[in-house]
Amino acid sequence: MALVPADNRFKQLIYQLAGEKYRAFVQVFLAWKPIVGELLAERSQPLKLENKVLYVGVQNSTWMQELILLKQDILDKFANYGEEINEIVFIINSPRKKKK
Repeated sequence: MALVPADNRFKQLIYQLAGEKYRAFVQVFLAWKPIVGELLAERSQPLKLENKVLYVGVQNSTWMQELILLKQDILDKFANYGEEINEIVFIINSPRKKKK
Protein backbone atom coordinates (compact mmCIF):
# COMPACT_ATOMS: atom_id res chain seq x y z
CA MET A 1 0.00 0.00 0.00
CA ALA A 2 1.45 3.33 -1.05
CA LEU A 3 1.56 6.09 1.51
CA VAL A 4 -0.34 9.25 0.65
CA PRO A 5 0.33 12.55 2.45
CA ALA A 6 -2.36 13.43 4.99
CA ASP A 7 -3.08 16.80 3.35
CA ASN A 8 -3.99 15.02 0.09
CA ARG A 9 -6.41 12.74 1.95
CA PHE A 10 -7.84 15.76 3.73
CA LYS A 11 -8.43 17.58 0.43
CA GLN A 12 -10.07 14.50 -1.10
CA LEU A 13 -12.39 14.25 1.89
CA ILE A 14 -13.34 17.93 1.66
CA TYR A 15 -14.13 17.58 -2.06
CA GLN A 16 -16.26 14.49 -1.38
CA LEU A 17 -18.20 16.20 1.40
CA ALA A 18 -18.73 19.38 -0.62
CA GLY A 19 -19.98 17.53 -3.67
CA GLU A 20 -19.83 18.64 -7.26
CA LYS A 21 -21.96 21.74 -6.64
CA TYR A 22 -19.36 23.33 -4.33
CA ARG A 23 -16.21 21.86 -5.88
CA ALA A 24 -15.13 25.15 -7.51
CA PHE A 25 -15.64 27.10 -4.27
CA VAL A 26 -13.65 24.56 -2.26
CA GLN A 27 -10.83 24.81 -4.77
CA VAL A 28 -10.87 28.61 -4.51
CA PHE A 29 -11.05 28.47 -0.71
CA LEU A 30 -8.06 26.11 -0.47
CA ALA A 31 -6.05 28.18 -2.97
CA TRP A 32 -6.76 31.53 -1.27
CA LYS A 33 -3.79 31.49 1.13
CA PRO A 34 -1.17 30.42 -1.48
CA ILE A 35 -2.50 33.05 -3.89
CA VAL A 36 -2.77 36.12 -1.62
CA GLY A 37 -0.15 35.18 0.96
CA GLU A 38 -0.38 34.49 4.65
CA LEU A 39 -0.83 38.10 5.82
CA LEU A 40 -3.79 38.88 3.54
CA ALA A 41 -5.29 35.41 4.07
CA GLU A 42 -5.41 36.09 7.82
CA ARG A 43 -7.45 39.23 7.15
CA SER A 44 -9.75 37.97 4.41
CA GLN A 45 -11.55 34.85 3.25
CA PRO A 46 -13.64 33.73 0.30
CA LEU A 47 -17.34 33.75 1.18
CA LYS A 48 -18.96 32.38 -1.96
CA LEU A 49 -18.45 31.82 -5.67
CA GLU A 50 -21.46 32.55 -7.83
CA ASN A 51 -21.59 32.92 -11.62
CA LYS A 52 -17.79 33.28 -11.80
CA VAL A 53 -17.89 36.14 -9.26
CA LEU A 54 -15.91 35.59 -6.07
CA TYR A 55 -17.19 37.31 -2.94
CA VAL A 56 -14.48 37.90 -0.34
CA GLY A 57 -15.00 39.00 3.25
CA VAL A 58 -12.34 41.44 4.45
CA GLN A 59 -11.49 42.51 8.00
CA ASN A 60 -11.63 46.29 7.39
CA SER A 61 -11.41 48.97 4.71
CA THR A 62 -7.61 49.20 4.90
CA TRP A 63 -7.16 45.56 3.92
CA MET A 64 -9.95 45.89 1.38
CA GLN A 65 -8.02 48.66 -0.38
CA GLU A 66 -4.89 46.49 -0.43
CA LEU A 67 -6.84 43.63 -2.01
CA ILE A 68 -8.47 45.97 -4.54
CA LEU A 69 -5.00 47.08 -5.65
CA LEU A 70 -4.00 43.41 -6.07
CA LYS A 71 -7.28 42.33 -7.69
CA GLN A 72 -5.99 41.78 -11.23
CA ASP A 73 -2.97 39.89 -9.93
CA ILE A 74 -5.28 37.67 -7.85
CA LEU A 75 -7.50 37.02 -10.89
CA ASP A 76 -4.45 36.09 -12.96
CA LYS A 77 -3.19 33.70 -10.29
CA PHE A 78 -6.59 31.99 -10.08
CA ALA A 79 -6.50 31.56 -13.86
CA ASN A 80 -3.17 29.77 -13.44
CA TYR A 81 -4.81 27.52 -10.83
CA GLY A 82 -7.43 26.59 -13.41
CA GLU A 83 -10.32 28.53 -11.88
CA GLU A 84 -12.15 30.96 -14.13
CA ILE A 85 -13.15 33.96 -12.03
CA ASN A 86 -14.32 37.06 -13.87
CA GLU A 87 -14.77 39.42 -10.94
CA ILE A 88 -13.99 39.74 -7.24
CA VAL A 89 -16.32 41.64 -4.91
CA PHE A 90 -14.85 42.62 -1.55
CA ILE A 91 -17.15 43.00 1.46
CA ILE A 92 -16.20 44.23 4.92
CA ASN A 93 -16.92 41.27 7.12
CA SER A 94 -15.53 42.08 10.55
CA PRO A 95 -16.53 39.91 13.50
CA ARG A 96 -19.15 41.52 15.68
CA LYS A 97 -18.46 42.20 19.32
CA LYS A 98 -20.37 40.02 21.73
CA LYS A 99 -22.96 41.77 23.83
CA LYS A 100 -22.70 41.25 27.58
